[in-house]
Amino acid sequence: MCGVIGSVNSNQNLDEAISSLRHRGPDSFGKESFEVQGKTVQLAHARLAILDLSPAGHQPMQSKNQRWWISYNGEIYNHLELRKELDCEFIGHSDTETLIELIAQTNDVEKVAQKLNGFFAFAALDRQEGKLYLVRDPFGIKPLYYAKCHDNSTDSFLFASEVRALKALGQVDGDLNEDALDTFLTLRYVPSPLTLWNGVKRLAPGHILSMNIASGHYESHKYITPQKDRFQGSMDEAITAYEAVLKQAVGKQLLSDVPIGLLLSGGIDSALVAAIARDAGHKLPCFTVGFGREHDECEISDAEETARVLGLPHHHVTVTPDMLQQAFPAILASVEEPLGTTSILPMWYLVQRAREDVTVVLTGQGTDEPWGGYRRYQVEMVRKMLPFAPIWKLLKGAVPSLDTRSETLERGLRTLSVNGTIDRFVEACALFPAQDRLQLTGRNRQKNQAHKLMGQWHQWLSSAGCEPAEEMMRMDTRMNLADDLLLYGDKISMASALEARVPMLDIDLVGFVESLPLSYRVALSRSKIVHKKMAESYLPTEIVHRKKKGFQVPFGAWSRGIWRDWVEAILLDRNAPHFSHMEYSAVEKLWRQHLAQKPDRSRQMFALLMFAIWRSQHS
Repeated sequence: MCGVIGSVNSNQNLDEAISSLRHRGPDSFGKESFEVQGKTVQLAHARLAILDLSPAGHQPMQSKNQRWWISYNGEIYNHLELRKELDCEFIGHSDTETLIELIAQTNDVEKVAQKLNGFFAFAALDRQEGKLYLVRDPFGIKPLYYAKCHDNSTDSFLFASEVRALKALGQVDGDLNEDALDTFLTLRYVPSPLTLWNGVKRLAPGHILSMNIASGHYESHKYITPQKDRFQGSMDEAITAYEAVLKQAVGKQLLSDVPIGLLLSGGIDSALVAAIARDAGHKLPCFTVGFGREHDECEISDAEETARVLGLPHHHVTVTPDMLQQAFPAILASVEEPLGTTSILPMWYLVQRAREDVTVVLTGQGTDEPWGGYRRYQVEMVRKMLPFAPIWKLLKGAVPSLDTRSETLERGLRTLSVNGTIDRFVEACALFPAQDRLQLTGRNRQKNQAHKLMGQWHQWLSSAGCEPAEEMMRMDTRMNLADDLLLYGDKISMASALEARVPMLDIDLVGFVESLPLSYRVALSRSKIVHKKMAESYLPTEIVHRKKKGFQVPFGAWSRGIWRDWVEAILLDRNAPHFSHMEYSAVEKLWRQHLAQKPDRSRQMFALLMFAIWRSQHS
């Protein structure tokens, strides 16, 4: 909903950086400069007004006792409840004012962050103690980047909601972080705190960074704790309890002073949000994107049926291969980082259409990970049931004979013979296995930052007593979801000054879901068990159990057909910048395999195409 910018010990003017984030906050702009501990500290803000459209919500905002300043991006859904803890007169009804006064009352940013239910990324400056704090919400719905730079013979510290603001300050060069590239080829995204830019980091979900301004020293740590409580009731009791907490979550996220809509797919999750909002008295206009009804991946017909059943206004946009090809560079420039998720492309046109009518949208994002919606969780359950490594090694050896095998099956079978927990979790979502990465980059890194960062989340979960499949789900919620799906969701929606809310990631709601027994969520042949059972009281069975399409672009068919010459010209251009980091022969081999579908390499080729275009934009 907004753009956060700031610096410590830098004389750079922030005006250009603020302008670079105008898309995130076109309604108003502000900046402040302070002398703290002998150093210049600057805070700036670009505002998209959602709550309290008046100047009372202007930022950066100062606390009433004049000790604290804040630049904040997000929504705090329980801020009216938190106001009751404060003994002061408010001049407006923005959640920013609630947040800054909570901090001023406690002088404890971490304690306040633990009370917040919402999504947020903010910088809080304590002028009295000479401390700066950067905070990112527990699921990383809002991003925040930072960099330590050498500026005119002095060390400076910069931070912003997007990397483009750091670049506007002249502090991001084209140097590539090779470790991050290897991690991207492993996971199809770069997990926090890594980015592909040398020297630029992304604050990890659920983390707080604290800086001593006098010394310039800073460190970050998790302020969140894993869910340890366990739901003890029956499945019927779980269904009833889930309905109550989901209704509360949706109700809180309907709070807005501007028009709200809903991004409606053909699946259950957004349909359930729409149904609950309708029953709360909000007949939200719905928006859907598709590729034409002749494509199996197109969700327009399914979404139209859902909207008709719920009695909601529905609008759709149909995108063509030409439209997506032409927009590809702009989409990637908006996202700023290459990601291996094809749904980035249609999302670009979907949010533009929604922004014509509304300023805020609810989405169904964030359900698959807590509820076990991916097959890799079921594979992990199979492995626990039949933990006989020799059997899985024999199956793994048989896989190469399946020339047209499913890429999902390939990964699943690869993981079953891997014993180490983190090694197995990495393999379960690996875009390229280690041997392919070696051929691509020439760097022999069996283990990379993916293993290290997963290991840190694994350690964080050690006290929660999770089964392996459940642990994988919790880690995906805070890694893959945060730094892939939610990252592009934020960047693309904010490119159109549209706020996208994710009620399925309400903090109380996820806490409840993660307290449920694994058997209430996922089984060998079923997923989202309680979620779907509860949804049957709101939606027809055929909608609840409709086959999932996953918001996927038919990239495989297009890249072997209508897009072939275009994709090949980019990927196999020997003079292209991406070949400074990759072996031509390896990319060409993968492309030939993809064309022959022996095996299908659609996911891999899309990620390589993203990287190639990104590198051409940032070389």
